[in-house]
This record gives sequence, structure tokens and C-alpha cells, in this order.
Amino acid sequence: MDSNSSKDDKEKSPYEILGVSKDAAFEDIQRARDIKVKDAGEDLILKAKIESSYDQLLMGSLKARQSGNVSYAAENASKKEKEINQSTTNNFPLLSKIKNLNNNNNPSSQYSLPRITPPSFDNLSVKLSVGILFLILLFISPDSNNRLLLSLSTLILTYTQIKSGKRFIGSLGWSVTFLSIGLIFGGLLENNSFIQEISNNSLSIQKVQSIPAIVILWLGVIFL
Repeated sequence: MDSNSSKDDKEKSPYEILGVSKDAAFEDIQRARDIKVKDAGEDLILKAKIESSYDQLLMGSLKARQSGNVSYAAENASKKEKEINQSTTNNFPLLSKIKNLNNNNNPSSQYSLPRITPPSFDNLSVKLSVGILFLILLFISPDSNNRLLLSLSTLILTYTQIKSGKRFIGSLGWSVTFLSIGLIFGGLLENNSFIQEISNNSLSIQKVQSIPAIVILWLGVIFL
């Protein structure tokens, strides 16, 4: 390349070096850069000028976007996007409704549903309420459900012990111990004449045996 040609290249603007207009879109500028680099062959100096021109136009485009000066091509693209969205809304109202529904289901949307937090089982009032519920179920349910209620109470006591930091074996041992103590008290009540009279009138012997066990188990759930 001679000195005159090199001088002419220095005087050319980045648009002239890439062969694009000042209102060219970014894609056109990138395509022109690729073509110019390919045509430059092994001319490293020319390639460097092409890359420098491309970088200048790229930085200019970024500065224009940051300052709010959008190019003519960008304005046209924005108008076309609005026209397409409007056409989709008019011609395909179902698609528009689905799009709006997806936007409303966005977790960051201001219209998102409030989160419902269930009551924690660590709350003393919750434990007491569930324990009373189990005791009521023991009174009103058939005798065949006594073992189920006792088993569930034992598992709940084991769970609360594990959650409080105790090991599984130790928690299970405490639960079985409480259950055994309750059943022993139930057996002693069974032999009481006053309890026998009550059981003949209203409660079965199985329920009399189970009441102390379920009470002791839930005392363990509440206070341990």
C-alpha cells in the first residue's frame, strides 16, 4: 500500500472505512466489518483500521443509548415491535390474554398472591390443641382406632424429640418409655372398682387403658 493510499485511509471516517451510512443498524455495521476483514486478506494494517473503526462505532452506539439518543434504525425497530404486538393483540386475543396471565403470575408482580404460612408445630398452643383433638378422637372413635391414635402419638413424640436435637434411638426410646408407662397406668385403672363402674356405663375397658397412655404421650410432646 502506497503513502497516498495510507493518507487517504487516515482521513476517512469509521463509516467510510466500513462502507456504511451513519444511520446504519448495528447488524449492518457488524456485517460490513466481517466483509471488510475478509477482503483485507493478509493486510494487517488495514485489518487494524477496520477493527478500530468498528470499535469506534460500537462505543458511539453505546454512548448514544446511555444518553437517550437512539438511532433512526433503533426507532424504526421499536415502532415495528409495537406494530407487531398490536397486531397480535387484535388478531389473536387469546395469545394476548395468555401473555398477560403469565405476567400476572410472575412472583415479582405487585398483584401476586400473598403467601400463607402454616402454624408452626413448635408453638405450645398448637401442640396443646392437637393433643386435645387426639384425646377427643379417642373418646368418640371406635375401639379399633385406639392403637392407631396411640401409634400416631408415639411417632409425633419421636419427631418432636428429633427436631429438638436428640438422636433417633434416644428419641424412640423416650417415646416407647412414655407409651409403656401410660399403658401400665391404664392397666392399674382397669382394676379399680370405680373405673370399672364408669366403664360399664359409658367407656370400654380398651379406652380406659388407652387414656393414660395418650395423655402421658402428649404431655411429653408439649413439655419435652
